[in-house]
Amino acid sequence: MRGADRDCRLYRIFQELQEKGLIDRRRRLVRCTFTPSMRGCPALNCIRYRRSFYERNLSRASDDILRFLLLHEEGHARKGSSLLSALPALPVLLCLMFLGHPSLQAGGLPVTKLVFIALLLLTVFFAYRTYYCRMYDEEFTADRYAADAMRYCYRIGDPGALLQNLLSGLTAGASAPRRKGVISGLFRSEPDYRPSISERVQRVRDRAGPRDGGPAAHRTESGLSR
Repeated sequence: MRGADRDCRLYRIFQELQEKGLIDRRRRLVRCTFTPSMRGCPALNCIRYRRSFYERNLSRASDDILRFLLLHEEGHARKGSSLLSALPALPVLLCLMFLGHPSLQAGGLPVTKLVFIALLLLTVFFAYRTYYCRMYDEEFTADRYAADAMRYCYRIGDPGALLQNLLSGLTAGASAPRRKGVISGLFRSEPDYRPSISERVQRVRDRAGPRDGGPAAHRTESGLSR
């Protein structure tokens, strides 16, 4: 199967989820060279993905796994904060705001420059720490949205199995482990802002409620469609 055909399958599943009301009908699925993998972006009202990432890791995945992944990113776009993606840019904005200040020019006081540098470092620290704390929590929120949709709209008894297969495949497909430096360890609240596979799968399974057809199932299904 050619790459274009596999891309078409992703778009077909995306449109199917939109027709069911599980993905916002105004949301767009967009190829983006600058996105490392696949990301739901509430600020731009889209789900962005990198074609090379899709070809390498997802092109042979089952339809249900692709549904879960797209719904997970929809969970980020729907439940996440639009301001969260702006936090990493806060230090850059701070630099631009004060770059032209007279006290920071060549003839400015050294004390003022030191105060500015200290302020900038504190801003960087707290901005990135807040960012990664929120991203850690959002992973569970997005998993929960995708699992509820698959359970009640596609009658998948164990969405945790889909999540485990997806994450295990992505982990195995990684070309090399990422190096974690001292700076990234300082800024992150965890060694990695993504929770462990086992923790995410267990939370999805712990959330499993009444079986299909019960009143709770109908309430959740109607809530997903809104």
